[in-house]
Amino acid sequence: MNEIIKEYFQKQTNLEVMPDATVLGKGGDPGCGDYIELYLKLENDTIIKATAMVAGCPYAIATTSAFTEMITGKSLDDAMMITGDQVAERLGGLPEEKVHCSLMGPEALRNAAHNYIMARICTPTGGVV
Repeated sequence: MNEIIKEYFQKQTNLEVMPDATVLGKGGDPGCGDYIELYLKLENDTIIKATAMVAGCPYAIATTSAFTEMITGKSLDDAMMITGDQVAERLGGLPEEKVHCSLMGPEALRNAAHNYIMARICTPTGGVV
């Protein structure tokens, strides 16, 4: 484990439930052990705050922490362009058997974006539930 991954694992930035989140997205597979719930606070389709709860190994924790930092302050569209490869690169690379950890954040973000769009379409006021 490299020093960047150790640092993210130890500081665990943004790893908490966000009670006032605009939307929630899920990623990973709870049956396999690596799983995240991504909470987003959005204003004008911009992510003003991102937090997550993560279950898994130190790599899952580090990648999730880094991902929340990477998407905060970005428009939802721009955040959706962030790939697992970019998450892994931010951490200085991941062992091959841990690459799946870098995919959980983008997966959860896609799920959250879907939930956000569906809520805007399906609620009478156009608000998010």
